[in-house]
Amino acid sequence: MFADERKDRLKAIEDRAKAELGLCRAKPGGREEIRGMFLRSTRYARRRHERRQAGGFVMSYGAILVLLILLVALWKLLLVL
Repeated sequence: MFADERKDRLKAIEDRAKAELGLCRAKPGGREEIRGMFLRSTRYARRRHERRQAGGFVMSYGAILVLLILLVALWKLLLVL
């Protein structure tokens, strides 16, 4: 029924200090946190993730190569006909 505001405020300050020092977690680590660790580990993965989040179109070089080959094949086919 009774709440001591000073204790609550002190507890919040302690939790914030522990979180800044990395001594405790505010919530248990989940799938997204683990995934975030891997995405931040390399520059390539981080940039690719940022491009996807920004709505940029990310296409691998292999897919571009396949599309070019198909385009050339279609062009040759149309020249023959």
